[in-house]
Amino acid sequence: MAAIIGALISVQYRSQAESHKFGPSRRVEDLVVLLKGMEKSNKQLSDQVIELQERLSKSRPPADLKHEPTAGTYPAVVGPGLLVTVTETAAQNKLEDGTSAVVHAEDLLKIVNELRSGGAEAISLNGRRLLETSEIVTAGQHIMVNKAPVVAPYTLQAIGPADDMKNTLALRGGVVEYLQFYGIEVKTKPEEALELPAAKEMGGFKFAKPAPPDQAKTNT
Repeated sequence: MAAIIGALISVQYRSQAESHKFGPSRRVEDLVVLLKGMEKSNKQLSDQVIELQERLSKSRPPADLKHEPTAGTYPAVVGPGLLVTVTETAAQNKLEDGTSAVVHAEDLLKIVNELRSGGAEAISLNGRRLLETSEIVTAGQHIMVNKAPVVAPYTLQAIGPADDMKNTLALRGGVVEYLQFYGIEVKTKPEEALELPAAKEMGGFKFAKPAPPDQAKTNT
C-alpha cells in the first residue's frame, strides 16, 4: 500500500510540474498571436484614416480661394410662370398735379418683390436676368438695370407658380392697383414655357469673404 501511495504521489507531482512548465509558455504564445492580430487591425485602420484624410484634402478648395461669384454663375433657365407687361399708356398726358404718369425704378422694384413673394424662382426684366445683387435704379431720364438702360414697355418674366404670383400682384392697395390709378397699364399672362437668359455679369465681393468653418453660422 505504501508503495502504491508513493507511486501515485510521484505521478501527481510530475504532472503538476509539467503543467507549470508548459502552461505559461502556451499562454505567452496565445498572447503573441493576439497581439499580432491587434497590430494588423490597427495598421488597417491607420491606412483607412490616411486614405480618408487624402480624400478630404482633395475635396476642400484651396485656402486662398476667395469664392467670388463669376460670370455665368446663373445659367439660362426655362419653365412655366407669369408674363407681366407694364405700359406707360398715359405717359404723354399731364395729371392734375402737373406730372406725367411714367413708371419709376421703385415701381418696377416693387413688382419684382411682389413676384418673389408669390414664389418666383427666376425673374428677368426686358431680357436682363435679375439676381440677388441686381440693381434697378433711376439715372436721369432712364431706368438702369444692372447698369444698362431699359425703356418702356417693361416686360417681366417670372418662372414659378403663375396663379400665386398673379394673386399677389392683384392684392388691394398693391403696386399694380397704384400704377393703374395713374393710368399705367399692367397686364399679366400665365405662360407654360418661359425662357430666361443666363446671368452675364455679377459683381464680386470687395469686403465680404468666406468665414472659417469653425466660425460659419447657418440659419435654422
